[in-house]
Amino acid sequence: MGNHSKSITAVVDKPPLRLRWDLWEPLFRVFILTVGVLTLALAIKEDLIFGWDTGPIAGSGIQPVRYILLVSSLIFAISVVFRTYLWFKYRTFDSARVETWPEVTVIIPAYNEGQTVYETVASVVENDYPAEKIQIILVDDGSSDDTHRYMTLAREHHSQNVEILRFPVNRGKRVAIHEAYKVSRAPFIITIDSDTRLDPRAIKEILTPMLLNPHIGAAVGRIRVWNTDHNILTRMLNAHFAMAFDFTRAVQSTFQNVFCLAGAFSAYRKSVLDQIISRWLGQTFMKRSCTYGEDRSLTNHILRIGHGTYFQRSATAYTMVPTRLLKILKMFTRWARSNIRESIVFSQFLFAPNRKGQRLLPFIEFFSTYALLVLHIIGFYWLLFSGVISGDMIFRVLIYSILFGFFYSLYYLRIEGGRDFPYLLLFSLFSSVFMVWIFTVAGLTLSKRSWSTR
Repeated sequence: MGNHSKSITAVVDKPPLRLRWDLWEPLFRVFILTVGVLTLALAIKEDLIFGWDTGPIAGSGIQPVRYILLVSSLIFAISVVFRTYLWFKYRTFDSARVETWPEVTVIIPAYNEGQTVYETVASVVENDYPAEKIQIILVDDGSSDDTHRYMTLAREHHSQNVEILRFPVNRGKRVAIHEAYKVSRAPFIITIDSDTRLDPRAIKEILTPMLLNPHIGAAVGRIRVWNTDHNILTRMLNAHFAMAFDFTRAVQSTFQNVFCLAGAFSAYRKSVLDQIISRWLGQTFMKRSCTYGEDRSLTNHILRIGHGTYFQRSATAYTMVPTRLLKILKMFTRWARSNIRESIVFSQFLFAPNRKGQRLLPFIEFFSTYALLVLHIIGFYWLLFSGVISGDMIFRVLIYSILFGFFYSLYYLRIEGGRDFPYLLLFSLFSSVFMVWIFTVAGLTLSKRSWSTR
C-alpha cells in the first residue's frame, strides 16, 4: 500500500510533459527539408519551373514577367559564377605574422541595455590582448534604465581600462561614436554594439588585416547570433548571417570593397577616421541629417577616399537578434532604408576620377546585387497590378523561393556544415513574402529619422 501511494505521489509531482523547443526543433528541420523536396518534385513533374504557357496566365499580362525572369536569370547566372570564383579565392589574414600589437580603443555605445553592457565589457577585458594596450570607452546615450549603473560597475571592476561618457538625453549612436572618438588615444578604434560578445581572440584577429596591409583602412568581423537557440526565427537569422558574412562579405573582401562594416563589431584606422569623421557626423540626405545606418555610411566614407575594407572571418563576435517577427521586420526595414540611401551615395562616387582602388569588380558586385533586387520588385508589382496573379502563380513564386534556398544551401553546407541549412530555405521563403514590402516601406520612409527598434 505504501509503495502504491509513493508511485501516485511521484506521478502527481512530475511536471506535465511539454513539447520543448530543443526536443521538436530537429523534427522541424526535417519538416522544412521534406516540404521543400516534395514541392520541387511536384513542380518538376508538372513542368511548373520553366513551363509558362499554362492556362489563364498565358496572356499578354505575363509577357513582361517572362522578360524580367529571363534578364534576372542571365544576371543571376553571371553573378553566381563571378561570386563563386571570388569566394574560393578569399583568405583571412594570418595573425601569427603580426609581431607587435598596437594600442587600441574599444568604443561601446549603449542605450537602455542594462546588465548586457557589463557582459559586453567583460568579453573585451577577457580578450587575449595586452590589457595595458586596451582603452575602453563606454557611452551612455541618455539611458533611462540602469545601464549607467552597470557601466559604473564595469569601471570599478576594470578601472585601468574603462572610461564612461554620459549624455543627459539620447543623441544617437552616430554622435556617441564621435564623442568617444574625440577622446580616444590609440591608432586603431574598434566599435562594438552593447549586446555583443567577443570571441577570446577577436581583437587580435580583427586588427590583423590592417596591420599586415597598409591599404586596408577598416575591417569587419564575423558576426554570429548569440541567441540562436531561442526559436525558429533566431535560427533562421543565424543562417542568414552566415551567408551575409561568410559568403557576401568574403566575396567583397577579394577586391577590398566590403560595402558594409557592421556596427556590431568593426575596426578602423584612426588616421582614416580623421579624414572623414566630420563629414560622416554631419551627413545629410534629402536635406535632413542622417541618424540611422551609421555603419553603412561610415563604410562609404572610407571607400570614397580610396581605402580598402575587409572581412576577417577569424574575428568572431556574437550579437543578440530580435526574437519576434514584428521586431525582425522593423530591423530589416531599418537596414533596407540604410541600403537604399547608401547605395545611391555609393553609385555617385564609384567611378569618381579622384577615387583610388578597384572599380570594375565593385561595379559588377554592386550592379548584379541591385539589378536583381530592382527587377524582383518590378516583377512583383507588375503581377500585382496586372491582374494575372492566381493560385498557380503564387505556387510558382513558392517554387522559385525553395529552388533558390536549396541552391544557396550548397554554400551554407561548406561554410557551416549540414545541421542548420534547412533554415536558409526558411529564410528564402521569408524573403519572398516580406522583402518587397520591406523595401517598399523603406523607400517611402527614407527621410524618417527614428531608429525603428526603440
